[in-house]
Parts: sequence; structure tokens; C-alpha cells
Amino acid sequence: MPLRLTPTYRARSCKKTIWAPTCRCCWTKPQRGIHHRCGAGIGYTGLRIRGSDATRINVTLNGIPVNDAESQQMYWVNTPDVVSSVSNIQIQRGIGSSTNGSSAFGGQISLQSTAIADKPYGEAGVALGSFNTFKGNMRGGTGTLKCGFFADASASWIRSDGYIDRASSDLRSWFAQMGWVGRNTILKTLYFGGREKTYQAWYGVPQDSLATNRTFNIAGTDYFSKDPAYPNETDNYGQDYIQLHLAQRLPRNLQLNAALFATLGRGYYEQYKAGADIQDYFADYNSTETDLVRQRWLKNVFYGGTFSLSYSQGKVDVTAGGLVSQYRGQHFGRVVWNEAAISIDKNRNYYLGNSLKTDINVYTKLNYLLVEKLNLYADVQYRFIDYRTKGDDNNDVVYDFAARWHFFNPKAGLLYQIKPVHHLYASYAFGNREPNRDDVLDAPIAPRPEQMHNVEAGYKFLHDKFPISINYYLMHYKDQLVLTGKLNDVGNPIKANVPVSYRTGVELNGSIRILKKAVWGDDCESCAKAKEPYLFSINYSFTYSVNKIKRFDEYIYTYDENYSRIDTLTQIITHRNTDISFSPRFIASIELLATPVTGLELSLTTKIVSRQFMDNTGNPERMLKTFFYPNFRASYKLPLKREDKEIRFTVLLNNILNRSFESNGYTYSERYAYTDENNQLQTTDTNTYNYFYPQAPFNFLAGMQVKF
Repeated sequence: MPLRLTPTYRARSCKKTIWAPTCRCCWTKPQRGIHHRCGAGIGYTGLRIRGSDATRINVTLNGIPVNDAESQQMYWVNTPDVVSSVSNIQIQRGIGSSTNGSSAFGGQISLQSTAIADKPYGEAGVALGSFNTFKGNMRGGTGTLKCGFFADASASWIRSDGYIDRASSDLRSWFAQMGWVGRNTILKTLYFGGREKTYQAWYGVPQDSLATNRTFNIAGTDYFSKDPAYPNETDNYGQDYIQLHLAQRLPRNLQLNAALFATLGRGYYEQYKAGADIQDYFADYNSTETDLVRQRWLKNVFYGGTFSLSYSQGKVDVTAGGLVSQYRGQHFGRVVWNEAAISIDKNRNYYLGNSLKTDINVYTKLNYLLVEKLNLYADVQYRFIDYRTKGDDNNDVVYDFAARWHFFNPKAGLLYQIKPVHHLYASYAFGNREPNRDDVLDAPIAPRPEQMHNVEAGYKFLHDKFPISINYYLMHYKDQLVLTGKLNDVGNPIKANVPVSYRTGVELNGSIRILKKAVWGDDCESCAKAKEPYLFSINYSFTYSVNKIKRFDEYIYTYDENYSRIDTLTQIITHRNTDISFSPRFIASIELLATPVTGLELSLTTKIVSRQFMDNTGNPERMLKTFFYPNFRASYKLPLKREDKEIRFTVLLNNILNRSFESNGYTYSERYAYTDENNQLQTTDTNTYNYFYPQAPFNFLAGMQVKF
């Protein structure tokens, strides 16, 4: 989220222009803090897979896309505590098998909602922790009744003051499903959603403040012109998901799955602006300087249907399916208060844009046992996207963009089972990805879609005590979109296609399990071990990767004393074979897990991430340093007579060594022009500004969960 130095306000006391970093990206459209976390894992949370950000990770829930269709971003904060209503999570790295929604250019996360229970159940939990963190949840269900009907419901509430100053979160979510199970039919409907209110903390902490004030937050002060900070400088968003699913077993080994869905989103972020000119918002008003409060809104609906028909017989499994969906979105801004008491309709928009995106895809998947122990996988997808967006933005720039894309995405692989515990595999996949809204609006020339060739090959040893898997991957991009430092006419960052870039690496995962726990029978001679956990195990994961851009052009702009850009003095620096931003070479996780007595589980996990650059220049002055931190977890389940009842206590101790580290950040660079004593125009050296997102020092969360 690049920031720029712009004359954002005039000091009320001296009417002098004050220079301050402004987040043009956030001001233009509600991106809502992509990189922000409050520092303790609550609120805005982001993840990367193989260095790819959330816009390149496809997320589905029950096969239905969850990513925002226009930005392709996944906002986990919109579905707080979603894991409480999920029975299964699958993560695929790379392109993965065909799925609905945006293309998976880094990974794919498939979520399945709460499974249908056989018996009635109830559950409630509460947890308290650092930074005044509170979490409460309840869930329950009828189980499957004799008539086949079932119903489930859950609700969660999470709040925290956050580690960063004022970075509070108030998150609420709910889930409900009901339906009917027959001999060959399952019909169910789901309604779930979330509401979030988070105080803005997406500006980050300047590098020179890390040593003295790691919790610094400029949000709400309008760059120190408002003291105390505006109390409602918040992001407010709500999302509702409605799904209707049908699973029907048909004759001749056929299975039909179909679903209808609608996702409704509505929200805004609010900002206090000091010394603003009301005419900059509404041209029909006289020029008047005033403090004001503005809101940037996003309102949308995403609806459609999915289907799949599967056939399974002997050596063959075939599935054909697809998606038809449409997204309708509005981007608009409003002024809801001003100090000068100028009469303004709070429902009047000072900018308005409308978007329409139609997405249709069909696919066919095949699993076929070629010969004994050798399995073939093939997958072909066709995807059509029609995207149109039109209107004006908050800088009074009129835009009108329309494009259609046709993508053909083939995939194929082989799995060879040498023995039941020895597996070899190899696969190839080709994928296309369309530019998102920011990409097409910010660039003077419409960017080209991205393409990627993905090769995977590996070995799995499925041993009970020493399972291990090793995987090699190559992700070779054509026309990958990356930030270059280049800006458009109103200062928004521009992504540009780079002809050739790639990611390649080796991933190692495994466990060492020792001292399996024994349970003696009544005769004290038999020993049942098969279903008992190990007393001690070591789980590990290591990744080494090389992530390169063959050629990268960096743009460094020059500004005059009025902070107007002098395009003739723009510096273009060509870099070759540089690291892709936010792509560490080495990542490791080691977990020591022990179950010394029945019901007690102890876990010590250490995560290590090597250095990573915040841009694509490979400049060590624009870098996140290597960091590691250990977490400890203890869980104890009280022994009860009935197996379906449970009381469990859990304690999480995070960052137990109290280490200071930053997991994310951003950077920008620029030069300034001046006139020397000979009246000659000169430029300063390049000035680089780094901002970071510090993570919390030692913190804890302790809770109790009861099943009844």
C-alpha cells in the first residue's frame, strides 16, 4: 500500500502547507487494510502461499467463491471465526485443480461448512487474553432427526483493543443451516455472515519510530492536525452469505451436486479531514475551508449457481461442472459532517462508480487407473469473464473500462504407488488470471492478463511413525503484474506486466513420532495402541525457494517545491534478476508435541522466516529482517464418563521470547527538485520511506470450551 508525500491539509493556525504521507490507494477505493493486523492476530489478517498474496489465493466455501470478485482479495475479517463453522479445510499450493472463482496463482483454500451431525449437540466457549481480548461463541444442533431433518446454528463475538494504538476490533459472526437427508438426497440451506468494526491501523509504523514507539498509529489525527485522534476513524463492513445446496445420488453410479448462492456486502471506512476545501468534494459549492468527516463506501451483490455431475466406476472417476455468476458493485463517497455547518445532504455522493462482472466457467476432471499402481489425473477448464466498470473516482477522474477474457486452463498429472507407503507424483498446470479493478483503472494502458506454467513433482513416504513428503515446484510467469513505483496522473500506484518471472523451490514436510501410548485391557495382557496418540512427536516443515524477476524497471519520481511531479526528471532504473517482493528464501516451522497423560496436550511451535524485500529492487534498505518466534499451547480435556461430553481448557502463549519483529510493510522512494545558487535546477538524492507492521510482543489467550 504505497504512500506518497502530498499537501494533505493546511495547518489551521498558520495556514501553511504541511507535507505528510497519504495513502492514495486506500483513499481511492475501500481496500480496507489489506496488510494490517492489530499485531495479535485479531482483526485484519493476511496470509501468503509461496510468496503470493491473498489476491492470488482462491478461497471457496462449499465450492462457492469467497474472494471479492472485483479486487480478487480475500478479507478474512469479513468472516470472523469462520473455523468454528467449518468441518474441513484443504490447502493446495500452486494452481491446483479446477475450482470456481478467481484463478489460483499461489494457492487454493477449500472450506467445507459444519458436517451434518448424527446426534443433538451443544457447545459454548469463552476466552480472555492480552490487550483486553475477549472471545465468546456458542453452537448447537438437532442432529439428524428420524424424519431426516436437521438444523445447526452458531454465533461468535470477538473484540480486542489490539497491540497498535487504537487498533481495536469488534467482530461478530453467525452461521445457520437446516435441511433434509434422505436415502439418496441431501438438501440444505445455509445463511451465515459477519460484521466488523476495526479502527484503522493500515498506515503502518515509520521506520524511525520502531525503536521508540512500536505501537504508533497516525490514523485519526489527519497527520497530527487532530488532537486527540478522531474516535471513529474506523472501517465498517458487513457480509451475508446465502447458499442452497442439493446432492442427489442417481442411478448408474452418477452423483449430482448443484447450488445457488448470493453474497451481499455493504460497508465503508470513515476519515476525519482537517482544512479541506468543500469545493473539492462538490463543485457547485463555494470554496470554503473546513474540517469534515467523509465516508468511502462499497456496496455489492454477488450471485449465481454451481453444478457438478460425477461418475465413478472401477478404474474411472469423472466429474464435469461449472459456475455461472455475476457481480454488481458500487463505489461511492459521502460527506457526513463538516465544522463550517454547510448544509450538505448526507446521502449525496461526491463520487460514484458502478461495476458489473460476469464469470462463467466449465470444467472436466478425470482420474483413471492406467495400469496397476499408476493413476492418471487430467483437468480442463474454460473460463469466460466480462468485466465493465464506469464512473468517476474521488479525484474527479472519469473512467470507462470494458473487457472480455477467454481462458483455457489445462492440467495433468501422474501418481505412481510403488508400495502402499511409497508414492511418486508429477503434474503440470497452466493458468490465466485477469487484472483486478485497481490494475485496470490505475494504469494508463490496460494491463495484459497474467499467465503461469506450474510444474510439481515429489515423493511421499506414508509411514506411521516417520511420514515425510518432499516436493519440487516451478511457477513460471508470463506478464506477472508487479508494483514498479510508477504512478498515474493522480498519484495512484500502477502495476505493470513484467515479461518473465518465476518461483521455484523445494518443500519438505514430515513428522517423527515416538513412544506410542499404550492402554491396557482388563486382562492386563492385551495392549491396544492403534487408536491412541503418540506420547511425543516432532512435526516439521521447511521450504527453500528462489523467486526472481528477469528484468524490472523501477520508476522514481521527482517533485518541485509545490509537490508537483516533474515528469522530465523521472528516474528509471533497470534491475535484472532481482527477488520478487515478499518472497523469503527460507521458511521453517517446527512443532514439539507431547501428550504425557490422558487428555493433556502440550505444543511448542517455532516459526522462522528469512529476510524478504518490500519491493522488487533487491535493495537491502527496503527489507523485512529475518524473524522467528516460538508459541506455546497447552490443552487439557477433563475426563468424563460420556465420550460425547467434553470440558476443555486451553492456554496459548504467543511469542514467549518476547521478540520484536515485523511481518509486513511497504516502501516508496522519490526525489525533490531545487534551484541552486546558479539558478540551475538540481535534484536531491533518492529518499526512501519504509513503513512496517510490528507484531505483538509476548501475549496470551486462555479459554474454556464445553460440549454438552
